[in-house]
Amino acid sequence: MKILDGKIDERSNCVSLLASMTLEEYKTLVFESFNADGNIEGQRGVIKRSSVASKIRKRMNDDFINGALFPQVVIGLLYEENDFKQLKQFSEEHELFKESLSDIQSANISIIDGMQRSGVYFTNFEGNESREIRVEFWLTNQSTKLLYRMLVLNTGQVPWNTRRQVEVIFGNLSKNMISELNKKFPDLSGKIEILGVDDGKRRSQAGKYHKSSIIEMYLGFNTRKVKVNVSDELADEFQRFDMMESIEKDVNFNLFVECLGFLCTLDLAFAKYNNEDIIEMQFRSGKDVFTSAPACLGFIVACSEFIMGKVPVNRTDEEKTARLQSLREKVNIILQKMNQIDDIAFLGLSSLSDVVEELPKTKIGDEMRRLFKNAFTEILRYDDLDEIPSLETFWRE
Repeated sequence: MKILDGKIDERSNCVSLLASMTLEEYKTLVFESFNADGNIEGQRGVIKRSSVASKIRKRMNDDFINGALFPQVVIGLLYEENDFKQLKQFSEEHELFKESLSDIQSANISIIDGMQRSGVYFTNFEGNESREIRVEFWLTNQSTKLLYRMLVLNTGQVPWNTRRQVEVIFGNLSKNMISELNKKFPDLSGKIEILGVDDGKRRSQAGKYHKSSIIEMYLGFNTRKVKVNVSDELADEFQRFDMMESIEKDVNFNLFVECLGFLCTLDLAFAKYNNEDIIEMQFRSGKDVFTSAPACLGFIVACSEFIMGKVPVNRTDEEKTARLQSLREKVNIILQKMNQIDDIAFLGLSSLSDVVEELPKTKIGDEMRRLFKNAFTEILRYDDLDEIPSLETFWRE
């Protein structure tokens, strides 16, 4: 392998190395990742079903056999913090990088761009082992930086719907979400479960949330919009860039985890109260509030606006941190108030059920999201929550 060029991307704090390597070296390094669809959640595998894809693949195979040089494949390499610092510090000393390749685990190697080209390389591997191809390596210590790079390289490829995009982002971030929640909210340890997107089970208790609902909340938090359609195909690139901007900012993920923690804490506190003998009410018990996906989204978007301001306000990280502390205090006041009153009447569930019943039945989901977002916005905006006897007033805003 020869290193042709090396640069540090100051914006993303990544090291970029352009290399020439034999097909045998390439296969040894990335074949396991290739068989795992690139080893980066959401990456497109080799396209096999479409007739157009079949023709393109045949043309690429023929071109390769006839000596074509393809654009470089982009490989992401994820390192531990100390190893990455050393590689970055000595980015021009390429022997250190080459040595690191023999130690890096396949789980930390991702094909960010070039699955189709890799398929051609491996299909025609026999007899071409010593043939040289070009590879670009992106070295980082944060998987979100690799996701950002993948999204940039996917820009302009359609169709790519919002649900797929957010699943790509969330699928990776969610690996750390429960552990982050437990660090920030030790009292939640062992009480929170994220159910799979395809898990059809109805939530039976507080603290359980469907992954699809969390995805919707994540999108709502970052776009600060209560109306999100995660199945819409992207007619333009604006939402894609909104999400790319959000995932490259660690503070945004931390803020989302904090707000999700507030929701979980309130959910568990609300669930202590029930009135399930009144069967005709939609909200018969405290756990029913956040069983409602519109309530979850409304709360998260209200928190997002409280911390970050309305679109297009762009607050500094310091301002966001200060607003987060204020939000934490307001949530604690509600929890303290519930402990003092210790009565289901504080939740105002009867009034909430009446208000929801009176909503227009056309586009009821949109109406409920607006209702909960407005209610939680007013709760967070209120100066002295300690004087409020119940939440009934806010449901009727």
